[in-house]
Amino acid sequence: MLILPAPAKINLFLQVTAIHDSGMHELNSAFAYTEACDLLSFENSDEIHVTCSQQHLSGNKNLVHKVLQALKTRYDIKQGLHVHIDKQIPEQAGLGGGSSDAATALMAANSLWDIHASSDALIDLATPFGADIPCFLYGKASLATGIGATLTDYPHSLPGQTLLLARPDTGLSTAEVFRHFDSTLTDHAGLATMRRDPPSIGENDLEASACKLNPEVSKLLTELRKQTETVWMSGSGSTCIALFDSHHQALKVSDLLQQKDLADWTHVGNICDIHPMMLSST
Repeated sequence: MLILPAPAKINLFLQVTAIHDSGMHELNSAFAYTEACDLLSFENSDEIHVTCSQQHLSGNKNLVHKVLQALKTRYDIKQGLHVHIDKQIPEQAGLGGGSSDAATALMAANSLWDIHASSDALIDLATPFGADIPCFLYGKASLATGIGATLTDYPHSLPGQTLLLARPDTGLSTAEVFRHFDSTLTDHAGLATMRRDPPSIGENDLEASACKLNPEVSKLLTELRKQTETVWMSGSGSTCIALFDSHHQALKVSDLLQQKDLADWTHVGNICDIHPMMLSST
């Protein structure tokens, strides 16, 4: 049995730059990884079989099953894999847990099935299944433009402070957050011209919509901003991010959030610029 990590991501910033007639959104964003991970176990099998510690995520509707089936079809692979996902990253959290699972599964199968496709080839295959999958396959902190598949190296140093992730007890649907954001605009075509300055860490165009749809996110952000200066929301929510000068301080605030019932899941650790799969392969 092979056991591999699937890390949560955070958006360092997120701007919506265009909305297509189809409803697809173009973004300007930056991704980094965290030490919070799902764990995927791989065993040989005749077919693709996906199970999960959260039973409702088992089966062929799981993104892992879909991308592995696509990989198998594209490269005419005859064998399968049994993949078990030990979920540690919460759902509807803006952390890309399902996409990260899919990316780790693709990287594992690419090796186990002796395909040895390039990262670009895997990104091309995976992009139709989820806009967040490419940032995990890229393997490094990245800038993303377009629908998420156009990636380049993040050109700046990542924050060195201790990271606190905190999610309230209710999540957010990405589609609903984007729909609400769209409804607040009077001119879709004017999105790009709204941009005057380069984005800074912590900008997130979706934060206001997320707070409107889920007041628990607003309460969590308000409390975190009482505790530290740099606070924002990841992706479409509902996980909020705060940076602290010490690990001890971050743990203390994590405990406070749970005591006040503002968060039902927290993680304290570091922001990472390299995917753990890349580290293990060097």
